Amino acid sequence: MIATPGHTPDAISLLDRANGLLFTGDTYYPAPIWLFRPETDLDAYGRSIRRLAALAPQVKLVLGAHNVPVAKPTVLTELVSSFDVVRAGKVVPTPDSPGRVRYKVGDIVFLMRAPNK
Repeated sequence: MIATPGHTPDAISLLDRANGLLFTGDTYYPAPIWLFRPETDLDAYGRSIRRLAALAPQVKLVLGAHNVPVAKPTVLTELVSSFDVVRAGKVVPTPDSPGRVRYKVGDIVFLMRAPNK
């Protein structure tokens, strides 16, 4: 069990070392990743995804909580680099629903709170 706070404070991921399976829960899944809730902590999320990306050499499959839950381990480093680009302000958001925006970097999409103006 790996604590992966960020999406929510109590988020966890599970690593089955024997079979190379990483269950990421809501930390990663192949759809817009929700990072807009009041309890979301973007700094903690960044640390958590880096922790998961460091495990990529041990992982055969990444299994998220939603949609088509199977991804290659390379998605973990893509997730980190995409998140870093967003946090650096290098991606223009597109409006989503009231108070929310989408940031798309390659195949990774983050649904986040709209920036304060």
